[in-house]
Amino acid sequence: MKKKREPISTEEGQGAPKKVEAPKQAGKSKAQSPSAIASKHHKGEKYQKAAALIEKNKFYSAKDALELLEKASYTKFDPTVEIHLNVTQKNMRGSVDLPHPIGEKKEKKYLIFTDKKGIEGKNIIVADDGTIEAIESGKIKPNRDFNAVIAGAKFMPQLARIAKVLGPAGMMPNPKNGTITEDPASVVEGTTTDAYEYRSDPMAPIIHTKLGKLSQKEEVKDNMKALVAAIGAAKIKKATLTSTMSPGIKIDTASL
Repeated sequence: MKKKREPISTEEGQGAPKKVEAPKQAGKSKAQSPSAIASKHHKGEKYQKAAALIEKNKFYSAKDALELLEKASYTKFDPTVEIHLNVTQKNMRGSVDLPHPIGEKKEKKYLIFTDKKGIEGKNIIVADDGTIEAIESGKIKPNRDFNAVIAGAKFMPQLARIAKVLGPAGMMPNPKNGTITEDPASVVEGTTTDAYEYRSDPMAPIIHTKLGKLSQKEEVKDNMKALVAAIGAAKIKKATLTSTMSPGIKIDTASL
């Protein structure tokens, strides 16, 4: 006698294909924004104690800010003091004779575009017909072969070809800092070995500058005064003082 066939169940687990869920990938998480990462980085207890000493919305005098910076410093080494200046214009640059030089002295190497004869020296390259092509091809490079460019006004249309090289390096000749001139020798002779060059960030009108070590507060004050005088207090919209790993302290620009 033939056995009756049992009806095939359509219930899950008895014939119908099970719904398979994709396995969760371990180790993956949502990408964090740079601000979130920075915030997480500065959650340390020492940093929080230092930040608690500073009133967020208060603008301190330059003198008080420097004194507070010493209290807020928690490093075991002598930190470097920096000032960050929001200025009124982009592509700001210049030089200043700091009373107390910081870092290693950088030897000046000039690239000069001129028709004048007798311009020579071990740190001077007098441009010729092939100089612009050499810069375009990378045979001659800024910050390696030269770190300052001086040019006569008639050469500026030619320099437009290499503006994308000189501009980001902060070396495009500019009448404001005297690097467009018919007397390049006077610029070379007038540059002192202790002159410190400052320039705004390529992406924003902000100047970041080191002022010295925190243990040398008087020297830092002198350098700050000299820098502000060179830039011009009226051109400074906002100022923040920091030291290595410390929170920033807002400065009342009127006190500069």
